[in-house]
Amino acid sequence: MKRASVQHPRSGLRVRCEKGVEPAVRQSCLNFAVWLRSTIDFPIRVVVYLKKDYQIKNRYSKELVSATFFAPYDKAIEPYIRIATGDYEELVSERGEIDALWALLGSMAHEIVHY
Repeated sequence: MKRASVQHPRSGLRVRCEKGVEPAVRQSCLNFAVWLRSTIDFPIRVVVYLKKDYQIKNRYSKELVSATFFAPYDKAIEPYIRIATGDYEELVSERGEIDALWALLGSMAHEIVHY
């Protein structure tokens, strides 16, 4: 018996930003997404949600994390990434603005690898 393959009507990488996320973080992530789309094929749509929270709860383990990737078992459901950006100001004071942005972009890149 041949299993029917699921067709994904949407492809690509999208970024959605919650109100309250620092504008510098938002713009850096949007710029990174533009570059990623020019470099990597995203055959199944994945959305990156930028959250204003300091940490977010992992969907399965319920632990607090800075970023997470959700890959659904049901192939008809699209995957997504959530990035907590609430520690940006703290990172700026510890590392400076450029390194703080690199830290958040590193989290985004890490989750894209799971995709």
